Amino acid sequence: MKNKCLIFICLFFCYALLGQNKSSINASIKTAKMLERKGDVDGAIAIYEAVLLKDPKNHRTIRDMKSILKINQRYDEGILFIRERLIHTPNDIQLYSELGELYFLNGQQKEAKTIWTAGTEKFKNNRSYYQIMVSLYSRLSLDKELISLLDIGREKFGKSFMAYEVGIHYQARRVYDKAMDQFILQLSHKPKHNEVIQRRILLMSDDEDAVPIIENKLKIASQKYPGILLNVLSEFYFKQREYDHAFDVKKDGSESGRININDWLTFANECRKENQYKISIEAYNFILGQKINSNWVGKALLGLAQTFEDQIIPSQESHLIPYFFDNNLFFEDPFQLNSTLSSEHLESSLALYDSLLISLPKSPLLAEAYFRLSEIKYRILHDFDQAYNLLHKAMQNKPDKRLRLKIVLRIADVLMAKGQSEEALMFLNRQLKQNYLPAIEQKMILVHFLTDDPDSTIKIVQSSFITMSPIDPSFNDLMELKNILTQYYNNDPSEKITFQHFLKAEWYLRQRKIGDAIRELNFLSNQDSMAAIAPLATLRRGLLHYRLKEYDKSLNLAYSLGGTPLEDRGIILAGQIYETKYLDVDKAMEQYMRILDEFPESIFSEPIRYHIRTLQQTES
Repeated sequence: MKNKCLIFICLFFCYALLGQNKSSINASIKTAKMLERKGDVDGAIAIYEAVLLKDPKNHRTIRDMKSILKINQRYDEGILFIRERLIHTPNDIQLYSELGELYFLNGQQKEAKTIWTAGTEKFKNNRSYYQIMVSLYSRLSLDKELISLLDIGREKFGKSFMAYEVGIHYQARRVYDKAMDQFILQLSHKPKHNEVIQRRILLMSDDEDAVPIIENKLKIASQKYPGILLNVLSEFYFKQREYDHAFDVKKDGSESGRININDWLTFANECRKENQYKISIEAYNFILGQKINSNWVGKALLGLAQTFEDQIIPSQESHLIPYFFDNNLFFEDPFQLNSTLSSEHLESSLALYDSLLISLPKSPLLAEAYFRLSEIKYRILHDFDQAYNLLHKAMQNKPDKRLRLKIVLRIADVLMAKGQSEEALMFLNRQLKQNYLPAIEQKMILVHFLTDDPDSTIKIVQSSFITMSPIDPSFNDLMELKNILTQYYNNDPSEKITFQHFLKAEWYLRQRKIGDAIRELNFLSNQDSMAAIAPLATLRRGLLHYRLKEYDKSLNLAYSLGGTPLEDRGIILAGQIYETKYLDVDKAMEQYMRILDEFPESIFSEPIRYHIRTLQQTES
């Protein structure tokens, strides 16, 4: 028992002394660093030497000592220091390379090469030595020595040994042909590193001088290794914005080897993001032409639908002011879009995708594809029957909650577009019972507003406010709708009749019947030009003619708003027509100035004042 206690006490004191010694050494190193920063090199070296006397294997101090001697060009001392270290650690690869480097920096090139040669012989089977020496030769620009070392290493470890590292060496020196030779060597023997090399090559192509060299090298090498290098050549062409070449080369690469569907999807998606829609569609078609599983088919179809959708752009231009309840969900027009694709092209293409979709199993991905295709049918082609069928297929394919709500709301829109208001209300009511969501309730209010007695709609709106918070996104829209109903639908029987005509026009617009809507609004104005809602109907008519590019009619209707509560809007609309359609800035300015002179209290006076200043700056 006494022996055990003595051993424990001895160990305790040993560890205590060791801790004190380590603390002392750390303090000394910190002091040496401080002296080194102050320029007292001799003082720092003296401390490092003292530390190494206490702890000869202190790696941090050995590293710091080598560094300070090299930085201060005290090469003789550095050579002596490393030679002494080698006596104790003769197999230290790093010391061999550093000893040769110090000889080289000291102008003793013969001695440096002797050391490096001895190291190569001693460590010829050690990969790490080659990696250290390639880095060193690259740093010292010793190309001959580097190539000689590589020849030895490649006999041992294979033809592409260190090709990537050597490629980087040449790339850094802008020797692009040799860099490409090394990168191609790496790719041809170790294609699994494709992505890293490809990024290097594409980075190198940022230099215009490298572009023709890269293209030539890849074209020649791809004839020998088509399965590997054609894809790299395709990516190179894509980077150079030569999208047609990128597609053709990628297709050639697929014909010469196994098709990488994920790679093709990435390519198709990137083309779409670059607005290369034609090539993107061809790429998706190529994918769909392969024997692939349903998951890949779904992704390709979704990408294809997105490509079409990306070509659908709003045709409603940005107005100077919100003329007619802009951004109010109860007055939005989902049809104000156009596409760069012809309707014939869309119809023929979508027929193929419809047939493919039918054969696939249910999945959320297919639900998204069906929904996107239905959007094109509804918003661009105005094929409401086909849109309705596609939406129901989307609903049957396990959509997530977010998408399911979109589908429900769009089904209601399509039913309204087909003139089936009762069916829309029954459908929405069923959905609301299954899962109450404010958006569904608001869609029901819209249907009631357009097709029911306004008195009923007012009651529904009033009840909605009971459960709705003022911070709700749709609160302002509902409040605006309530104001319209209370302002224009009053107890006067004639006012009630004219308001019904106004609602009928809005109902026609939901069915894409612009001509019928204009005729209904025209009938309203002719029947009772003194009705409270008549100016609003005139403004709506003017904006519809504006959308149809019938600017003369739109201008006349804008002028006819004179003397009404909407006169300021009519003046601004006239100015907008002169400015943007007739390109007559002087006449436009006359109208805009009228707002400042005649309607200084108008809520639109400040936006128009700002617009006038912008026009004046542009003109000057």
